[in-house]
Amino acid sequence: MGSQPPANVSNYMIMNHAISCHYNKLINTYGIWNRDPFKYTTPVLLMQVILIFVITRTLYVLLQPLHQTTIMVQIISGIIIGPSILGETTFLDKLFPLGNRYVLRTWSEFGLVLHMFVLGVQIDMRLLRHIRRRALIIGVSTSLLPLVFGMTSYHIVKETTHLDVDLALGMPPAVVINSMSSLVVIVGVLKELKMLSSELGRLASSAAMVSDLFSIMANILVISITDSQKKSNLKPLYVFPTIISYYSIMFFLLRPLTLWIVRQTSDGESMKQTHFITIICLVLGLSFVGNCVCQDAVMGAFFFGLSLPDGPPLGSQLVQKVEFLNSGFLIPIFCAISGIKMELYLLNDSTTIKMTIIIVMCYLGKFIGVILPSLFFGLSFLKALCLALILSCKGIAELSIYCRWKDTKVITAQIFALVITSMVIMTGIATAIVGYLYDPSRRYRLDARRAILKSKQNNLRILVCINDDDNVNPIISLLEVSNPTRNSPITAFVLQLIELRGSVTAFLKPHHQPSNSIVTSSTHIINALNQFQRCYHGNVVVQHFTTIAPYASMHDDICTLALDKRAAIIIVPFHKQWGVNGLMETSNLQVRVLNKNVIEKAPCSVGILVYRGEMVSNQSLLSGKSLYQVVMLFVGGTDDREALAYCRRMAEHPNIRLTLVYFKTGDVNISHKEIDDLDKQLICDTLKDSMMGKKIIYKEEFVKDGIGTTQVIQSLIDKTVDLFIVGKNHDLNSSVTLGLSEWMEYPELGIIGDTLVNSNDTFSILVVQQQQDN
Repeated sequence: MGSQPPANVSNYMIMNHAISCHYNKLINTYGIWNRDPFKYTTPVLLMQVILIFVITRTLYVLLQPLHQTTIMVQIISGIIIGPSILGETTFLDKLFPLGNRYVLRTWSEFGLVLHMFVLGVQIDMRLLRHIRRRALIIGVSTSLLPLVFGMTSYHIVKETTHLDVDLALGMPPAVVINSMSSLVVIVGVLKELKMLSSELGRLASSAAMVSDLFSIMANILVISITDSQKKSNLKPLYVFPTIISYYSIMFFLLRPLTLWIVRQTSDGESMKQTHFITIICLVLGLSFVGNCVCQDAVMGAFFFGLSLPDGPPLGSQLVQKVEFLNSGFLIPIFCAISGIKMELYLLNDSTTIKMTIIIVMCYLGKFIGVILPSLFFGLSFLKALCLALILSCKGIAELSIYCRWKDTKVITAQIFALVITSMVIMTGIATAIVGYLYDPSRRYRLDARRAILKSKQNNLRILVCINDDDNVNPIISLLEVSNPTRNSPITAFVLQLIELRGSVTAFLKPHHQPSNSIVTSSTHIINALNQFQRCYHGNVVVQHFTTIAPYASMHDDICTLALDKRAAIIIVPFHKQWGVNGLMETSNLQVRVLNKNVIEKAPCSVGILVYRGEMVSNQSLLSGKSLYQVVMLFVGGTDDREALAYCRRMAEHPNIRLTLVYFKTGDVNISHKEIDDLDKQLICDTLKDSMMGKKIIYKEEFVKDGIGTTQVIQSLIDKTVDLFIVGKNHDLNSSVTLGLSEWMEYPELGIIGDTLVNSNDTFSILVVQQQQDN
């Protein structure tokens, strides 16, 4: 190139590599016939993004059985692309030239700023007031003991062996960050493991919040000491006032301005584009000023987000508008670039062993700091071990700090390579072990699962779930036809299901506890159910609960509440809803997945309520002016017997007419004779029961195949029917269901339930499943 570069050539230092020249005007190519496209910035950038995306997604699919987090997979992708493995090949060296990496890095840094701001918005620091003593002690010890172990081993290594000056100054900050357990990282790990709503997941989230706060203070202290050792002692005289002014402007000027902008959006409405862009510009401007006053732009954006209220409308709309681009493209690029920056060959000298001992001692301190207090508070060793592994995971928060420190020479390239390697190995091992060892549903697998048929008490304990306002009247109607009386009361545990949006912390809270914006129960839902309780004063007791969680793990809250409250049956609404004209109005596939998870793991019987009828007034059954027609389709088996046990209770209501249809065939199967005897015995007991035998219309229908069954059902539909009740599972070899399974659209409803729901009539359906004992 020569000693004097031309005017269109500039000098750069990129990622500790010297670049002698770079052509500024080579942005867009004019075709492969004029010049190599890889000499231009734009085509190289496009190919870099494609390559990172392809390698990342391929690795994610391959490592998914090992429960690896997305962030770790993205870092590993960068390591593969970088100089440690494939970076020296001709093709990859051409695709990732040193002069072009700063473009990709700048783009990813922009995404990181927005990502950390969104994460900050999703955290509600007021939750610290609700953290229990167990989580507080574990959170402090999981940061304090690693810090003590790490710093002690650092001083021992420093005194007994020779450490380079840069290594000696860089290890204390690395120890501090390695000791932390970031809330945003831990919540991300729990989400990917589908443990956010589990008992262990809630404890890990609370402990991580305490650890985060403790680590931030320790980080500021250690960095200030390290910085003062490197530079003039007069620096604090002008640095600290500048920092105080910076955060004062953030909290006392920009925060009120942002809150005022958020208040311009009414509940349920989408934020105006002008308001959204204004908030983003405030974040970027704050990050710019932070860079100018020697503050990390990423952490400035995070703290600004932390100062704002979580949840809708700001949190949910930011996630909706920003996170798709960030999580899908920009953050994978940042993680890959971090992996590319890592140089594994720096770890082949003797100092690596000394630094590794310090890092290992940090992890040892973290394990001791989690396991000992966990055992003290009554957790089993398995749960304590899993909790320690979860709190040892690292992610985007630690990675962003390490990258910042490497650029500002706080840590050396060798320390950077070591801490990135350790976090990849430790997080990879931790998530794989936890994903294998810990199953939240294990506690629901009772030796004898509860059921209405098994209950020896007249009091029916029922857990009903409400997804939205449209579920309220159907649930009240079902509770009403369940016949609450003084001698046979009902205890209803009403659980309102709210999807976790715009926040990172899941909750399961009873309504009587103070909400403080943690739980956002709908007042009109509570009022409607309280009114129902007053109508049946002394016969019905209603307790209200609210869960805020991702749909992927919300079943843990439902099963936990059913287990703790000793519910005999869980009622969940069907994922589709119909209007009064019989036409489908809404469908939520996430609710369908939730229902399937509940059916699979519930500690008691489960009923799926498909509501398609006209609204039943709370006074309709009390007035005695109309009969409520219930039809029970009995094919045989455990689920049908559980459904019949529920019907027997309904039939005791004076204004309910129950029609019991028993499907029979001419098949003789000796292996099913015992089951058939149980079916017949229950039917006989039901019909002989005093006061009910005269009220129940009993029919026996002989059918040869599924077509005959469908014809019988159609003949019943032609009559006025308000509610069909049927068991979910039936013998697939039975002639009653022969041929019907080939057309089944909703397996969670079973063969008969699926046949009913695919009709065009306006009756409602309750499909019951009794869980099998272990």
